[in-house]
Amino acid sequence: MLRRCCFFVLSLCVCLSSFGQLDQKWKYYYPEFKNNAESGLYFRLENNNFVKNNEYFGEYTEGYTLMGYAVQPSVMYYAGSRLRVKAGLHLLKYSGVSEFTVVLPIFSVHAQLTDKLDLIMGGLKGDVHHRLIEPVFDTEYQYTRPVENGFQFVFQGDKLWLDSWLDWEQFIFPGDNKPEKFTAGISSEYRFTNAGSEFEVTMPVQLIATHLGGQISDFSESMQSLANIVSGIKLSKDVGDGFIQRVGVSTYFAMYKDLTKQSGWDFHTGDAVYPVAEVDYKYGSFMVGYWHARNFLAPKGSHVFQSVSDYKEGYYSKYRNLLTTKFSFTKTFMKQIKFSAMVETYYDVPASQFEYSYGINLVFTPNFFISKISFD
Repeated sequence: MLRRCCFFVLSLCVCLSSFGQLDQKWKYYYPEFKNNAESGLYFRLENNNFVKNNEYFGEYTEGYTLMGYAVQPSVMYYAGSRLRVKAGLHLLKYSGVSEFTVVLPIFSVHAQLTDKLDLIMGGLKGDVHHRLIEPVFDTEYQYTRPVENGFQFVFQGDKLWLDSWLDWEQFIFPGDNKPEKFTAGISSEYRFTNAGSEFEVTMPVQLIATHLGGQISDFSESMQSLANIVSGIKLSKDVGDGFIQRVGVSTYFAMYKDLTKQSGWDFHTGDAVYPVAEVDYKYGSFMVGYWHARNFLAPKGSHVFQSVSDYKEGYYSKYRNLLTTKFSFTKTFMKQIKFSAMVETYYDVPASQFEYSYGINLVFTPNFFISKISFD
């Protein structure tokens, strides 16, 4: 315990950070709510073309390649100044597969309940928008499952940002032989310093819980509920508009809890510490972090960070020590066309195992105004 406390204090003195993972707003799908768009009808196209190659060689997860594109055509209608309806279709296709992997209808209602509080029902403002750290929420969901369905409250105040959501992943009817599945989460960040200050101090608090079960299902396995809690401190400083623009550090503490003790593993609690240093430069970011975990599980997290293997049955290591680095380059061609490249490395210190991944994205998200249509 003393060693962990010393490690925490040391990490706070290194420098200053932003997110515990690289900013990925250039991959965002969800359209921001337009002001002064009352009665406006729009056509929107969301297209993400991606390649991500994971060269993983360790005991915890296998290497694989994601290559393909996602496209989401939709129409959006602003029914008044505070409500927007979006309807469309989400299509996902991997290269080398003749058919679409996902064909999913999209419907979303976004209401601005107050100037600071929004309610979204149907298709949510999900994946990278939740601002969760990678060990508890895998960034690859933006490729494999970018559409979440349920309901969500988003609060943006002067000091506090908060995102609270329920993603209902699998519905059941009486007598089904499959389980009910859903994920609930809260992601928040409180800023202690004033807006516009060059030096910023914030505290994130994140909670994500998964549930598998359902009383009306004939699914034979026991109900399972797993939870992760994350908190920490983030400090950052703007250094100007030159090549180096921002520096920072953040330290996160993460916990794991098996609420029903039905995970199949002998341990039911775990914890981790994750100090991170980051530099934002003109075209992207560079990040270095150190993940130290004990008996840690996160059902939605990246498999690289877990204490158990996702492909070797029964493989488990009580402690994980990973040195991570991430480097990104981004380029915007007009507002609606964004190119990005990323390289990530993971070094398992006890196993002396080096793993890495790299990828590129080309994102195209144009909006087209169609007409103004009023209704009674």
